[in-house]
Amino acid sequence: MSATPVDGHTDEFEGLAGLAALDVLEGDELGRFQRHAAQCERCQLMVRLDREALAAVSLVAPPMDPSPDFKARLMQRAAAELATGDTARRGSLTEPQTIAEPPPGPAPIPFRSRPPNVIPFWRRSPWVSALAAILVVGLVSFGAYSYENQPVATYELSGSAPGKAVVIVRRSGMAELVMEGVPDPEPGFLYEAWIIPQGGQPVAAGTTTRGNAEVPLPGNVRGTTVAITKERTRMEVPTPPVLMSTVVQS
Repeated sequence: MSATPVDGHTDEFEGLAGLAALDVLEGDELGRFQRHAAQCERCQLMVRLDREALAAVSLVAPPMDPSPDFKARLMQRAAAELATGDTARRGSLTEPQTIAEPPPGPAPIPFRSRPPNVIPFWRRSPWVSALAAILVVGLVSFGAYSYENQPVATYELSGSAPGKAVVIVRRSGMAELVMEGVPDPEPGFLYEAWIIPQGGQPVAAGTTTRGNAEVPLPGNVRGTTVAITKERTRMEVPTPPVLMSTVVQS
């Protein structure tokens, strides 16, 4: 099948095809590319082959959820690359390139042959290549974060209060108190979490005015008791009675 571009096909759409493969296009830009690609076999083929290449790259990184601002930072980097070097890049694209012969290595992953008029993702534009590099670095960074953020233990609190509360300890040592189905405190009251070291004094860990809440617990909670009390305001010493508590093993 020949991948013939439709009228109006430009280098910009080839760059947008790479961003579409990364699933970072949004709003009017996404709509404009989709309308063009619906009639442009070349852009359709670019998106499909780019996604195959990215899928092969993703095999080296574990699945993870990106941070909320990752896409924004990715697009800002792309805009900066495009703004600062667009003129120089246009000139360089017309110059013949000498590609050094790569050293012997493992057999490459076989991909379906690419038509000669489809520019490879990594040669299409330096700023798109920068996006791919950022994505790969991000995958590795998020992979490490995801590993450290894995829950390794949970401890359910018990006591007189209805509902459920658990302490979640993660591989990094960080922990949080998760409350579900606990009635909201009466007006003028709040729930306060406490970390009580063995043989030590209670340490105020955080407050919430809701019965469904997550309270980050500071420091290392292993070997301590985590408790919840109901207070009128944030206190430095818990007011009896303790509503719920649990011992977190060392």
